[in-house]
Amino acid sequence: MAVCLLGIEAGEENKYMKRWVLVAYLAFFSVTSITKAEEWTKVSLYDNKIPSSVKMNLKYKGEHPDIVDYVFVSSRTANIRDYPGMEGNIIEKYSYNDKLPLLEKIYVKGNYWYKVRTPKGNEGYIAASVSQKRNFRFDMALDKIKSLENFLATEKAAGRKIAAVNSYAPNPNHLDLQKNKDKYGTSADQNTAGTNAAGETIYIPDRSLVSIQSSGAGSSRVKALSVPEILTVSNRNISYANIPNTNFNKVIAIDSKNQNFIVFEKQEGEWEVISYVYSKTGMDSKLGFETPKGFFSTAMGKYVMPYNDENGQKQGAAKYALRFCGGGYIHGTPINDVEEVNREFFMKQKEFTLGTYSGTRKCIRTSEPHAKFLFDWVIKKPNRSANAQNLTDNLVVIVF
Repeated sequence: MAVCLLGIEAGEENKYMKRWVLVAYLAFFSVTSITKAEEWTKVSLYDNKIPSSVKMNLKYKGEHPDIVDYVFVSSRTANIRDYPGMEGNIIEKYSYNDKLPLLEKIYVKGNYWYKVRTPKGNEGYIAASVSQKRNFRFDMALDKIKSLENFLATEKAAGRKIAAVNSYAPNPNHLDLQKNKDKYGTSADQNTAGTNAAGETIYIPDRSLVSIQSSGAGSSRVKALSVPEILTVSNRNISYANIPNTNFNKVIAIDSKNQNFIVFEKQEGEWEVISYVYSKTGMDSKLGFETPKGFFSTAMGKYVMPYNDENGQKQGAAKYALRFCGGGYIHGTPINDVEEVNREFFMKQKEFTLGTYSGTRKCIRTSEPHAKFLFDWVIKKPNRSANAQNLTDNLVVIVF
């Protein structure tokens, strides 16, 4: 310091001293900032791209998501900061359910943050405590399809028949809902009860694909790909209708964790993505159930799927419904009767929430135009005078 002040007149010494202190402070701040940056741990990087190994052949002509790796705001409002910490400056604010392209997941000072890109083109950080991560898992969906292909091929080679468990009984008024669950978390309601070797009751979700290990006069031992043990079920609950063979070529793969689904079609021996969309799955509630996980054979379709409220009164309807498990359908945006007067407004409001949280009674919700695309895809010869429709093509639904 003394050397730096040589030759300075007494009257100027204080002025230059202040300048030196300012320079020293800025240098310290820069070093501190670098240290903070070095303390960050990049947990994950995201490129917002579909894997190059996935073959795309989009047949749905409607909109597909612009972003496949994103976070959405899970609080009323959330701040985007220029630094991953509360000391960072606020550069933008976003509201509940807003989606932002995801760039990085960061761990700093005991907390997780997401680096995002905003619609304004800025890059910043949002706290994981006020946001939720979502992404499309194309490779995992293909792995699930491969698991089913291997299961069907192995069971066929062993000379075993493929069937589906069938225990659905319509219950539009929600009477005596069976909320009890087995050790795997599967509820009893509308599902098939089986018994394992230990005598425990295990529930197989309705329409689950199974192989018949052995068959007796009143019951059979079955193996479901979604259940890790062989179970004995009543023969009354076994169906051979709408069962795919080893050459099945139409699949809807539903990712309940990330609230989206991918539609696949097999062409010339190769699985192609023909559509991918945000969705909404079921959650446990007074009238609702979590959407069961597993491998399902779709039973039928309906042009209109009405639904009732908790008092058994008609509440509304959804269009273009495909039943894959119990009373669980893949269908278009549901509109309550009281909302019909402003249908488009309520449809947009509900579709904005797709790809965020679960929230249906069991069904898989998609947009109405996309639901019609799926309906027409598997029902080529509809009976125009009836609501219920038989599928022209077998459709496998995989929920993971």
